[in-house]
Amino acid sequence: MLYDVGKMDAFYNGTLGQMVSKSLSNELSKLWSPTNTTSNIVVGFPLDFFPSNVICPVLMPTEIGRMPLEYENTVYSALIDSKSWPLESDTVDYIFITHALEFIPDQQNFLLEAKRVLKSAGKLILMVPHRGGLWSKADATPFGHGTPFSKGQIFKILKNSGLSPEKCIRSLFLPPFADKLPKALSDQIEIIGEHLLQLLGGVLIVEATKMVYAEPRKNRATQKKSSFAPIKSHSAYSILNYFALKF
Repeated sequence: MLYDVGKMDAFYNGTLGQMVSKSLSNELSKLWSPTNTTSNIVVGFPLDFFPSNVICPVLMPTEIGRMPLEYENTVYSALIDSKSWPLESDTVDYIFITHALEFIPDQQNFLLEAKRVLKSAGKLILMVPHRGGLWSKADATPFGHGTPFSKGQIFKILKNSGLSPEKCIRSLFLPPFADKLPKALSDQIEIIGEHLLQLLGGVLIVEATKMVYAEPRKNRATQKKSSFAPIKSHSAYSILNYFALKF
C-alpha cells in the first residue's frame, strides 16, 4: 500500500492540506450541499466538507486501508472490497468518491458498483487527480499517487460504467508549494488560475448520473444485504441518515 488513509490524514492535518481542503470544499459546495434529507455515502477519504450535523457512512476500499471514524461512540467507517460494496442496490441518493478511484486496479468494476447502489435519480460526485495539473506530480501529496486522469479519460470510463457525466469542474489552482508562500500571494494565484489557467487545475470534480435502462425483472441484479442500519441520534443534531456499522 503506497499511499494509505493514514498518510492522507496526515497531509490534510498539515498547513498545505488545510489550504487544499478549503479550496476543494468551496468548489464541491457548488455541486452538492449535503443534508440529512438524502441518503449519502462517502467512498475513499472524507474531506472536511460536510456540515457538523451531517454524518455520512464512509467506505474505504482495501487499496487505501481503513481509518476508524467515530461519532457519539459509533463507528461510521468500514473497510470494503472495491469490487463488492456492502449496500443494497438502488438505495443511495449521493455518492462522493474522493482519493479512491485512482488507487483501484479494476476501475470500471468499482464504478459499476457505484451505479448499482445509486437510485435512478441519484448523483455521483467524483474527484480525481488531473493528469495535466501540477499536483499529479507532487509525490508528497495524495494527488501525486495512483492514476491521474484527463477529462476525456474520466468521461470515457464513467460512460462505460453506465454513468452519464453532467458537469466537470477543474479545481485546485494553488501550487503544491502554496504553504511556503505568503497567504495573499497564494490567494491571488488561485484566483488567476481559476480564470486564466483552467487547464492547469490540480483535480477534476465530475458530477454524473445513473444511466437507467428498462430491463426484464428476471435480469435485474440481485440486491445485496446492507451492512448499515439507520439509527437516530439523541443529541442536539438531527442526523436522519446516520448509519451504524454492523461487523
